[in-house]
Amino acid sequence: MTTNLHDRYRLLAAEFLDGSRASVWRERLGDGIGEAVALLVHVLANDLAMAPKDIDREHLGGFLSTLLPARLTGNEPYRDDLVDLLEDLMAHIGEAEGLATQWEWTSAIDAGRGAFKQGLADPDRPLLSAPRHEPDRRPAAKIGRNDPCPCGSGRKYKRCCLGLGAG
Repeated sequence: MTTNLHDRYRLLAAEFLDGSRASVWRERLGDGIGEAVALLVHVLANDLAMAPKDIDREHLGGFLSTLLPARLTGNEPYRDDLVDLLEDLMAHIGEAEGLATQWEWTSAIDAGRGAFKQGLADPDRPLLSAPRHEPDRRPAAKIGRNDPCPCGSGRKYKRCCLGLGAG
């Protein structure tokens, strides 16, 4: 389930980065926007591990006070903008998913700003390792030219669907 959830958040983040909101963030963070959004996606999908429809005020409070600070070393160039970026990303996710919880998320994020700063300032906070980027993998085995065609015709792929671009 985590993989599907991670893919879902990655897709929502890609839509966010392609949308109108991202232009402001590109000006503000420059090249750091990709890294910052990837971090938020990782913490949402893997550490919080909840579908957007299941996230409520308490979950976002824990996200800001514990989970997100645990993934930061404290010297990231985008650190001070993460809460605002999270608020904007969550607004996009709420719109894209058709959820009516955006106001609850916004108020929870506003209320959690202080907890996030306290979490970062705590020298004894637990630190999690930086998220590792997993390479994109082919979902199925590659079809060779001389393999049987996946359409089920019984012919070789090169003589059947290869020319049609079905692979």
